[in-house]
Amino acid sequence: MIFDLDDDRCLDPGRAGAKAAWLARGRRAGLPILPGVVVAADESIPYLQAGADALTRRGSGGARLVIGQALLSETLRGQIERSSAHLAAPMVVRSSSPLEGSGEWSGAFTSYLEVNHAELPKAVTGCWASMFTVATLERFSAAGIEPGSATMAVLIQTALQPDFGGTARIDGEDTTVIGVGGSPVPLVQGWDPGAHGRVTPTGEVLGAEAIALMGEAIIAAVAATLRHARDTTGANACEWAVVKGEVFLLQLLRTAEIRPAEAPVIPELTGALPMQIARLVRRYPGPMGESLILPWAVAAPEMSLEEVEPAAGIYPAEALRIAAEHAAAMTAQVWGLPKAAARARAQDTFRALRGSDPAAALAILQGLHPIDSERSNFMRRLVARVRAGLVATGAVGDLQAAWHVEPQRAADLLRSGKASGDHPRIGFDRWEPFDATVIISNGRSAHGTSAGPGIGAGRMCYITDQASMTAFRPRDVVVAARPLPSLAQLLWDAAAVVTMGGSPAAHLFESARALAIPAVCGIRLDEVLEGTPAALTGQRALAVDGHGGSVYAMMW
Repeated sequence: MIFDLDDDRCLDPGRAGAKAAWLARGRRAGLPILPGVVVAADESIPYLQAGADALTRRGSGGARLVIGQALLSETLRGQIERSSAHLAAPMVVRSSSPLEGSGEWSGAFTSYLEVNHAELPKAVTGCWASMFTVATLERFSAAGIEPGSATMAVLIQTALQPDFGGTARIDGEDTTVIGVGGSPVPLVQGWDPGAHGRVTPTGEVLGAEAIALMGEAIIAAVAATLRHARDTTGANACEWAVVKGEVFLLQLLRTAEIRPAEAPVIPELTGALPMQIARLVRRYPGPMGESLILPWAVAAPEMSLEEVEPAAGIYPAEALRIAAEHAAAMTAQVWGLPKAAARARAQDTFRALRGSDPAAALAILQGLHPIDSERSNFMRRLVARVRAGLVATGAVGDLQAAWHVEPQRAADLLRSGKASGDHPRIGFDRWEPFDATVIISNGRSAHGTSAGPGIGAGRMCYITDQASMTAFRPRDVVVAARPLPSLAQLLWDAAAVVTMGGSPAAHLFESARALAIPAVCGIRLDEVLEGTPAALTGQRALAVDGHGGSVYAMMW
């Protein structure tokens, strides 16, 4: 039931969880890691199953209450008492789930600080109960994991009273060290931006703010300890604490590297026409937009982009059939070719526009025949009827998601009248690089700190609290004041994440990097938006250059 951190069984993430397994490996390599004990992951199974059963009847709060109020067996309580007797109080009690071997679960579960021996059983059940917080359940839903199906070990160690704490990571040949005075908790929870230092391969310590806070010797010692950890365990990132000049490693992990790079600016995508087409592909995304709207709408990029009322007096399946016929005829008219040839020509031009020859594609688009506005509006009303029908059948969760259903799949769902049974992630849209390049080439820019590599683009969604998360749409750019862990539930289907405060050390950005979500922090958005994020949410398109730490904005 209980393993010492030096027990060989702790090397198995399935038994001890990923967090404890990394630390066990580090202790065997002689790294400065405190001793501890681990409540085996299998011990959580009956408690998490009880939580899952309560979840269906009493919701998230009821599930947490069932676990939190549960009494551990007398045998397990006795083992915890005996195994932890050699650990000095106060102690820290932390989750160690097998899930935490992957960075997207960083900061997902609860830790308990300042715990005495009598409180250990309650802290253990509290860690298990954190599997059922609202934010964690949202993460499970996004990741397709059934609540209660993942186990959790629990790690118990003596608590430190750090003089300094923070994170460190190896990127390329340099080691980045981010620290704060005292505990690293405010840093990794996204409240404190910390002081950033860097140690070069020659041992030079850079970063005036970090040097002023911690001194060169501490920064260099943390960097040297992490490099030793990399050489002996394979870890390239850590959480650390310093007590009276001595470095301790609190957590080890292997994470994606951040390599700075210049954002692309393609001159061919400056000007009015690329911006108009980018707005079209934002309004009519996914397979349905590209099949039924874009092939003819590119001839009328200045048409109204506002939502229209669904066509009345027609069944959604019939509306889809008529829309497909009209789309083929309108595409033929616009491109001046027979239907099949016109569709193929449109697809070839779109590929060139998204690819290596956008200038040639734009020249072709400028020569298209315009479409009648009345016919255009009728087509959009037909498609609106189709989308509303997909929502009504339960095939998709909302109107925006309906754009991402293949027309043939939509026809099958509408004919059957049955829900699809699942609402999968929408995922990356192939027009996003084009959209990002247009925004970067034409938009206003602001610069902050890189927190996750990659380039993404989407509608800005400013999140202030749990209630405002309902405004989030898949492939939005999440914008917030600070990188709080509660935002992580949105990352599975976000285009990017931007925060005004915090630092790359925050758990949220560890999750973003693991999910390959571009991220930037410490950025002033008011100027680039020409207004406040709260007032302009949903009204701006953002491109996020996570390599260079820049954000670009233009009208949505």
